[in-house]
Amino acid sequence: MPSTQPPGQPFTFIIGCPRSGTTLLRAMLGSHSEISVPPESYFILPALRTTPVNGEFGSSDRRAILDEVLAQKSFKKWRLNADDLLPILEDDSIKTAAATVAAVYAVFARVHGKKIAIDKTPHHTEHVGRLSSAYPGSRFIHLVRDGRDVIPSLEAMPWFRLKYRDAALYWRDRALSGRGALGIVGSARYHEVRYEDLLFDPQRELSRLCGFLGFDFEPEMLTYHERAEDVISGMGSIGSHQNIRRAPAPTRDWRTDYDTKTLALFEAFAGDALAVFGYEPGPEPSWRQRAQATALHAWVPVKKRIETLSKRRI
Repeated sequence: MPSTQPPGQPFTFIIGCPRSGTTLLRAMLGSHSEISVPPESYFILPALRTTPVNGEFGSSDRRAILDEVLAQKSFKKWRLNADDLLPILEDDSIKTAAATVAAVYAVFARVHGKKIAIDKTPHHTEHVGRLSSAYPGSRFIHLVRDGRDVIPSLEAMPWFRLKYRDAALYWRDRALSGRGALGIVGSARYHEVRYEDLLFDPQRELSRLCGFLGFDFEPEMLTYHERAEDVISGMGSIGSHQNIRRAPAPTRDWRTDYDTKTLALFEAFAGDALAVFGYEPGPEPSWRQRAQATALHAWVPVKKRIETLSKRRI
């Protein structure tokens, strides 16, 4: 069986702000008979920076990339071993770092009896340009969720330490960065899904998504929760993703999670992004909140702020 994605099946990436439902979407897509979605990866971007040792990409370069992949702590969750990846090392038709990475995903798909493997790594939201350049024709699925429901989910994570205002900015910049993929790759290669729509009418949204991917919708995608442990391969303890064991249903409501003053603060700092994605506006901010938000948006470049907030959240 070939070790690269089948012809006509471009690399697909799921992007979005952390805690926006990407794991739920992974479970749904992974329930399709032809689609697999491995655990998050952090080896693609480092691999793409690989420079051929002897000027021409060869087996030694593939080995260097695969050694790095196997050394990644997160890759242990993929439940693949060196023997699974050996055909990649021996395949001289793989001439680039990008193709080597794609071959790793193809191995995952093959091991699970699927046709393709889709990447689901929220960190890649900020790197659409680089990924699109490395993988011409690649497609991007942007999952967006109301930031006022994302924040309490983020706050429940032990690694997240931002204050509410900075958390609002974190969501705003990640969400707008995800929408920015549309301008980079164009509408034919970009598909946006609102988390709330996915919960309200999962069959409609998944049917549209399957059409975007070139597959037919399968009813089993709606009963993903019956096979949660099998679908979410390699997570070990599902832990913070307990909701995938249940049928889709809202778990939070920003209208009751926070008081009016806090919601007004979110509106001041991230209300523009809520409007972009068609979400209901919150309480009117005070003039002081508006002034602080305007100044911060004007003074701090978005990309720099994303980098800063990303470092501070861990």
